[in-house]
Amino acid sequence: MKCPTCGQELGAASFIGSDERSIKENGECFECALWRERLPLVGNPDVAIIDGTMYTIGDENDPSPFRGFGGDKFVINFKDGRKVTTTNLWCGGHISEAWKSKFPDNADFDWQWKKIGNYNYLVPKENEEEIPDSLIAQAETSAGM
Repeated sequence: MKCPTCGQELGAASFIGSDERSIKENGECFECALWRERLPLVGNPDVAIIDGTMYTIGDENDPSPFRGFGGDKFVINFKDGRKVTTTNLWCGGHISEAWKSKFPDNADFDWQWKKIGNYNYLVPKENEEEIPDSLIAQAETSAGM
């Protein structure tokens, strides 16, 4: 039996932790049940979809000691012109190919990943051609070079 949405072969592992109702109603695998459940989040001003990955902006005033990405600061530029700075960003996962058309990118970060040595680092986009020597030295040291 195959998932009618993505074509994945359905086995016991396809359903672990998934929304039983969606599986029964739609016969879908876990991945498709997950993205079907998240479909109403599209258009929510606290949801950023960047390079096919969903992120949710948490409450900056939340008293919990737990913050997305350990409280690191992120600047998100939304395609509607908003610029949001947050220290409470949560990753919702990479959107599967079968669902990408329903979850279009709506934002971008002020940084990008760059490979330095054997590791990937985040660097600001405005410095994308110029990586500081100190960062290269740190990457090489971390990689045992």
